[in-house]
Amino acid sequence: MNHYVLDACALIALLYDEEGADKVADVIYAADNGEATISLHKLNLLEVYYNAHRSCGKEQADLML
Repeated sequence: MNHYVLDACALIALLYDEEGADKVADVIYAADNGEATISLHKLNLLEVYYNAHRSCGKEQADLML
């Protein structure tokens, strides 16, 4: 089983459908099917939240979280 460590840039690419979003989606799909595991440091999650809060507002950032 593969193990992936995601960073903020990977999640931001996924959220905004940027380059590489399809690869991140594939990793999440594999984890959802029990074929992989994913780790994410809470500081990276905070960075994604901050980015969403700044771009879309608190309500959308809270939904993303």
